[in-house]
Amino acid sequence: MLSQFLLISLRRFKKDKFFTLLNVLGLSLGIATTIIILSFVVFEYSFDQFHTKKDNIYRVLTHWASGNRIEKLSVTGTKISNIADNEIPEIVTTAKFFPIGSRVPYSLRVGDKVFQESDFAYADPAFLQIFDFTLKSGDQSTALNEPNSIILTEDMAKKYFGSTEPMGKIITVNGDVDMIVTGIFYNPPKNSSLPIGALASFKRLEDRYGIGWFPMNFMTFVQIQDQADTDKIANFFLSKAQQDMTGDMAADAAGINFSLQPLSDIHMQKGIAADIGKRGNDKNTLAFLLIGAFILVIACINYINLTTAQSEKKSKEVGIRKVLGSSRKAIIKRYLGETALLTLVSILLALTFVELALPYINQIIGTEIPFNLMNSWYWSAFLFGLLVIITALAGSYPALFLSSFQPVSVLKGTFLSAKSGDRFRKTLVVFQFSISIFLIIGTVVIYQQVMYGSQKKLGFDQEQIIVVPLADQASFDKLEAIEGSLNSHPAVQSTAKVSEVLGNIRAGYGFDAEGLISKENNNCTGLSVDRNGIQTMGLELIAGSDFTKTSENDSVWHYIVNRQLINDIGWTVEEAIGKDFRMTPMPFGKLIGVVEDFHFASLHEKIGPVVLTYIHHEIKNLYVRTTKSQSQAAMDHIFITFKDIVPDSPIEPSYLVSELNQLYQSEKRTAHLMILFTGLSIIIGCLGLLGLTAFLVEKKNKEIGIRKIMGASITHIIKNLSWRFISLILIANMIVAPIAYIALNAWLNNYAYTISIGWDIFAITGICAMAIGFFTVFYHSYKAASANPADAIRSE
Repeated sequence: MLSQFLLISLRRFKKDKFFTLLNVLGLSLGIATTIIILSFVVFEYSFDQFHTKKDNIYRVLTHWASGNRIEKLSVTGTKISNIADNEIPEIVTTAKFFPIGSRVPYSLRVGDKVFQESDFAYADPAFLQIFDFTLKSGDQSTALNEPNSIILTEDMAKKYFGSTEPMGKIITVNGDVDMIVTGIFYNPPKNSSLPIGALASFKRLEDRYGIGWFPMNFMTFVQIQDQADTDKIANFFLSKAQQDMTGDMAADAAGINFSLQPLSDIHMQKGIAADIGKRGNDKNTLAFLLIGAFILVIACINYINLTTAQSEKKSKEVGIRKVLGSSRKAIIKRYLGETALLTLVSILLALTFVELALPYINQIIGTEIPFNLMNSWYWSAFLFGLLVIITALAGSYPALFLSSFQPVSVLKGTFLSAKSGDRFRKTLVVFQFSISIFLIIGTVVIYQQVMYGSQKKLGFDQEQIIVVPLADQASFDKLEAIEGSLNSHPAVQSTAKVSEVLGNIRAGYGFDAEGLISKENNNCTGLSVDRNGIQTMGLELIAGSDFTKTSENDSVWHYIVNRQLINDIGWTVEEAIGKDFRMTPMPFGKLIGVVEDFHFASLHEKIGPVVLTYIHHEIKNLYVRTTKSQSQAAMDHIFITFKDIVPDSPIEPSYLVSELNQLYQSEKRTAHLMILFTGLSIIIGCLGLLGLTAFLVEKKNKEIGIRKIMGASITHIIKNLSWRFISLILIANMIVAPIAYIALNAWLNNYAYTISIGWDIFAITGICAMAIGFFTVFYHSYKAASANPADAIRSE
């Protein structure tokens, strides 16, 4: 029975090679796209799921209120972990995590091998008890007990020690601190939200930072008991802060709050300052999942349309089968079986497409999506489920439709395709192209927003600036000589010592000022710069003076603020100059200048208050402004200078423009994926349109011949055939335009500064969609219109 069914099905497929090819190709592309998107979605939601205690692990967040703004910080002071360890019985254990390498890369040296490492961090010994970063060598419970202990990943150990056994060996950190390798841990999975390459004991920093609410530099992770009340724990932290923060710190207590963030939320939760690592986007991930479902639906619609369009061809077969005794149930089973067979072939072809496409997709998203059919039972279960769903979704309507034919009407030749069936196919075409047009509009808007972010004036001159991270103490000690050498070169305009990279400033402070009535919620972002900083960064000074007339050794502190801070206080820029001012916890000094607002963070965030001053120990970078067209010469001289003056110090300079572009990598990846998936949806839709056109031309072959005999031109016939489909695309555009406008404006609300969606986007998209539709149907239309009419009539 099965062999007979397969033989008949293969004969049918061979007879209708063109339509079979369209069906298989459309379904396989749709299935491949769905598999890739689902792999990406599963990967995004799998972050940190490998930790066995994941349901009990939380990160303590600090909330700072400033005016109408509330900022969430991923960091706390050391006081939080001290309270958690000693005063809250619901907390099992606590660990501080200080990813200092993410702010400025730290240098590690073994012999003549020296590199800058951004995945360097300090952590409490309990960190290895909370998280499942399993040691391959060393003792999990004692590896970080000593102040000079450090553990490395397998890859980092191999990088520095090669095939030599690293345990017990010395590795020099920051150029002047020798640490002993006490453990090697397996490389963390790709789906870890904490980027770790080297982990040093936080005990080395305990004397330096003590126990206090400030500075807030440290991530604090807690493992809580089952059923513990996280709100109660957060409120206890708040009550202790309000109890401790008195006197000058009372204003800070008024604007502070805390919450506990589940480990499983870290990767997807956006809008948290001072965070590290690549973060996902919950809305975008779910949107891709929806796109995958839509593309699969488009492929199924193709199958439905092409199968029902061939109803007249199959009607006589159905009629004969019914006359010979076949029941409707048997006919339904046969057509569902054919759909299942085609779907199975499509799935096998789709798996080939996935294997070919994944390396390209991985390159776009910047990570490796795991997909292993043989080692993952759930993928086998998913593909089987997909086979059943597609068979039911794509095969049910054609099977029910074809099995409903009355044999008497069919065999008499009086059967005609129902108009309702034609209307149904037109509805499906409209739905198909509505999805494709929506994706085209979405791709255009996302791309324009990304370009807006890269082209918008940021309030500083980012061109011709090279950022040199200062990764060890030797570089700090020789800064004066380094700057002297760089400034003597004709390719260098100026240099400046700066704490952080513009566009990604994380340091948060409070501020106080002469005559300031409210002492609460006065928070700001702080940037430490030297006397050449304003000029080198290209900030616009709108009042007062810059730091060039000051000295780094002055006893009086000098501050420069942005326009937003002045507006928040209620001063004019002129009256602000000369006021007593301070950035807490620094002492009072003089406000000597006001700069125009500039984007110190990404365009996701509105410009807030900024204070610039000079804090020696906060300096982490050297900015080098080059002369125009001399950037490469300046870059070469930077390498030569550091090699001559500090030969043992590694440097990894980068252009500021490149650093700023990193802020929008997530959006760029989204735009590239949208372009890819939109293109696939258009291709799948056009495959269906191509098949429907071929069917229509075949059906109206005699009518076309008669029209030509009656004098119709080729242009008239092409126009008549094309308009049947282009009109459907026009309707789809009219339906989807308002939906796309509302949805995309909601997406743009994620940004503080956005493009505006104009009518031209919808007009151009509609024209492009209709042009794509016209060129898709043109081949068959032209072929039919230019054929000899006598042949068409004779064939009837």
